[in-house]
Amino acid sequence: MSFREKYARLARYYDVLERPLDRFFCPLRRKAISFIEGKRILEVGVGVGKTLKYYPRDIELCGIDAVPEALGIAEKKAKALGLNACFREADVEELPFPDKSFDTVVSSFVFCTVPNPERGMKEILRVLKPGGRAIFLEHTRSDSKLINYFFLWPMKLILNPLLEDDPLRETHRLVTKYFEIEKEESHYRGIVRLIVARKPLGE
Repeated sequence: MSFREKYARLARYYDVLERPLDRFFCPLRRKAISFIEGKRILEVGVGVGKTLKYYPRDIELCGIDAVPEALGIAEKKAKALGLNACFREADVEELPFPDKSFDTVVSSFVFCTVPNPERGMKEILRVLKPGGRAIFLEHTRSDSKLINYFFLWPMKLILNPLLEDDPLRETHRLVTKYFEIEKEESHYRGIVRLIVARKPLGE
């Protein structure tokens, strides 16, 4: 079963399945969205729209995801919220937008499932305007070796075959390769990180 098929089956249940984690993750989603700049915003891997309620109403939002079933749910939420938003089926590794299209790009718990994370990072860099902001809220390898060994490795053994999810990725280090870091926060001993970065003006 492909990645898309797995997540298509989960889409309608995703909000319910993740509800026990909302008290930990939703405040971080709200905080991540508070850092957006400009009018034209892209969210990669928007999924079922867990972040949509935190966006201001005066922006132009585009959300992409590889799973059309999830996009349908997100689109209904956006309409109910009165957001000026469009949704497209697309992959972060091959974004269907011209260079320098967006003021801000948001990624919320996405890069743990991207097959080629470096390619995805380059695409975000490409579609951002020079000086544009990139915001990453991501699952990452912990600062604690004990947490990695006793918690994240067992999680990977379960989640990787089921959802192709790797909770041990070092997305925070990959971001530093392409962007200028403005702010980085480590939460829950580094299991989750919020990174606010900027595309260099010369790019």
